[in-house]
Amino acid sequence: MNLTIENVELWLAALAAIAGLGVWGYKKWLSIKEGGISLGEVLDAVEEAADKVEEVKEQVEEAIEETKE
Repeated sequence: MNLTIENVELWLAALAAIAGLGVWGYKKWLSIKEGGISLGEVLDAVEEAADKVEEVKEQVEEAIEETKE
């Protein structure tokens, strides 16, 4: 694996996306825990989480592919 500035930038972007997903998930969890949202909103949050996970997965896969080149 060649460690270049470009690779580091890609990995930092991927890590930022993962961290952002974690913060978003934590805020949703707190809202659910406090009873601040309805069941419908919980289901919407689950769908939204699936979309966010897919976005992060794509960014991480891109970073992996870029480091292979």
